[in-house]
Amino acid sequence: MSRRAIILLLGFLLPQASQAAPPKELYGKSVIVTWAEAREQRTEGELAWRWVHGSQALNIYVSEAGRVFNNLVYATDGGSANRGDQIAGHGGNRAITFNGPSMLMMSPHGKGGANRISVAFDSSYASCTAEVLKAKESEATIVKSYSQIINHMVEIKSIKVSGSACNVRSGNVFGK
Repeated sequence: MSRRAIILLLGFLLPQASQAAPPKELYGKSVIVTWAEAREQRTEGELAWRWVHGSQALNIYVSEAGRVFNNLVYATDGGSANRGDQIAGHGGNRAITFNGPSMLMMSPHGKGGANRISVAFDSSYASCTAEVLKAKESEATIVKSYSQIINHMVEIKSIKVSGSACNVRSGNVFGK
């Protein structure tokens, strides 16, 4: 196993071992992280690679009881999809942890890939900045993932992330 794969694996295991509670300053608030992606991909079985451009958003709501609800939505010219609602620490594949004025979300991306979103909050938790990273097991890895937009498996050769932004707002982003 390569060094990068071991580090990636440890990154998935450690957050789940230390599920720190969100800071009280975030109770009753939503955190929305958005970014753009350009993916070099193809539908599984096709020969030609093509660039697909889209946007993604990680929506998080911290309830008044401190429970962390989240979902991931994405859109391309071909349509949009929701990767499902989850409650942090209650199953699902997105591990969300808090450490002081920072938050980390890690999740697998199909077979062979991973997502890492780190958020830094200001001292009043009224604003934030975010960094979105996409990783593969190795440079040669082709990530295989099911696309809910086209309802087929896709093979992803590379992903370029740009324009990440973060926003904190009062209330429930899910409107519930």
